[in-house]
Amino acid sequence: MKNKWLHFAMDKENIFGLVCGFIMIALSATMTLFHNEFFNILLRDICMILLLGFFLPLYYILFIKKRTLSVLGIRKEKLTTSLVINAAAGLSLAFMFISKNTESVTFNINSLYAITYIFAAGIFEMIFIYGFLRYELERAFGILPAIFITAIFYSLHHAGFQPEFQKLFFVGIMYVTVFYFTQNIFSIFPFFWGVGAVWDVLINSEAGSQIRNINSFIIAILMLITMTAITIYIYNKNKKGKL
Repeated sequence: MKNKWLHFAMDKENIFGLVCGFIMIALSATMTLFHNEFFNILLRDICMILLLGFFLPLYYILFIKKRTLSVLGIRKEKLTTSLVINAAAGLSLAFMFISKNTESVTFNINSLYAITYIFAAGIFEMIFIYGFLRYELERAFGILPAIFITAIFYSLHHAGFQPEFQKLFFVGIMYVTVFYFTQNIFSIFPFFWGVGAVWDVLINSEAGSQIRNINSFIIAILMLITMTAITIYIYNKNKKGKL
């Protein structure tokens, strides 16, 4: 019997997951070669977020491997407990940020544009990084290595737009560790993750200036509409397959 905390059991599925993770990092890193909004949209928003990060894991898990969304942490079990942890951690993080902040903080319409984009990208992070990639790493190496390696991928996937790797590595460890209290993605999203992401990007990072505009808002809305359409397509396809 495998030790759930630490083992080595690589298979083709794990390798596929790791390859997808490296493709994610490559797409992000390639953004540094182009300082062009069109290529940013193509590489990050379309290829990395929508196709690789949202459509692929859902389709792969449900239709290729015939598993349920619970392997991605999307489950009803422990939902109430997860939401309580989520809200409490989010409030604690917000209190810590506000109490330690020495500068005035202002939010305006441009902040709303950025926050909308941050949450659209956050759905991708939950599905792909903390769901799909974490799941394959856990199967291959156990829970403890999965925590650290997931955090590494989380950090490195910011290469093209927020290369603050050391800080983001520890942020990734924090989120994935909390996830394991309930193994439910709603223990970290949307409140706990949202407070950290919004404050970090808008207050502590230069990356926020890149998305404080109407274009980012429009892109975010289009991504959310596309994600909704993908979800409806997958739901209908899955429903037909059960008839």
